[in-house]
Amino acid sequence: MPRHPVSHISGFLLATVRVATITVLLASNSLAAQSHALAEPLAIPFTVADGILVVPAKVGGTSGHLIFDTGAGLDLLPPSAINRLGGKPSGTFTAHRMTGERIDVPLFAVPGIALGSLGDSAAIVGGWDVLDSLHLDGILSINGFRRQPFTIDFGSNVLTLETAKSLAQRRAKGQSSPLGIDDYHGKALDLFATFRIGDQTAECELDTGSQSATVSLRYLTSLGIDTTGPEVKRRERQTIAGAREVKYVTKVPRIALASAASIDVSSPTVAFADIIYDCVIGTDFWAGRALTIDIAKRQLIVAGRAADD
Repeated sequence: MPRHPVSHISGFLLATVRVATITVLLASNSLAAQSHALAEPLAIPFTVADGILVVPAKVGGTSGHLIFDTGAGLDLLPPSAINRLGGKPSGTFTAHRMTGERIDVPLFAVPGIALGSLGDSAAIVGGWDVLDSLHLDGILSINGFRRQPFTIDFGSNVLTLETAKSLAQRRAKGQSSPLGIDDYHGKALDLFATFRIGDQTAECELDTGSQSATVSLRYLTSLGIDTTGPEVKRRERQTIAGAREVKYVTKVPRIALASAASIDVSSPTVAFADIIYDCVIGTDFWAGRALTIDIAKRQLIVAGRAADD
């Protein structure tokens, strides 16, 4: 079934109210064009707030921070920031959130960003007024890393932009898994991998904009979960787009990468909801691990915990 990016504005925005003081400046979708400039791996320390990754960056020589959300699909800025940067209209992109609500996102050309020594001269970003209402300044997706492999080390809190040599070293030390990609006309990008949830197989989006895992309601029966049972908590709320959402929160026996079974978490707490994916894997799953993403080769490489045992 077709999937649409910006859906993980969903996972991200479930937590953003708690990190609203972060000053994010800009998101770029063409850093990949600069990957040839790296002679050595570029290490960028990040911080974590409620499972959300925040990286330092510069825009026009001004220092700030970006929320790095692998599930965002499209780089986003609030309209106030786009106006301040003199953004030029560049079409419209239609997307759906994880919970299915349609969002029409206007696109703008704005000045680019720099991550460490890696710079860019221009970017296409989406404008979304919800970011202004939450006093947030932007989201950096993985759309600009199509040709730039990178590693998120959740043990040392470092984002590393890899060279061919350092990537080969990651591959030799870690465990590899196929990476699924949904590419939307070169404008947005979502990443997926196959997981085992209990004894069920699911294609899950990789989302550093969410902390815990969210699983589709259609897995409740196959996993033998009774939503009226005492071990299940029912939660109802209104989504950021105004729709009603019901979640059932409980534990499942195990979540594991299907092709690398030792990369797993036992008895995780997950939420079941009516979402457009099989499931979404958040940052909790990768705790203590280094996750390398090579979009060009369609490969995940995982090291740490059982991967190094």
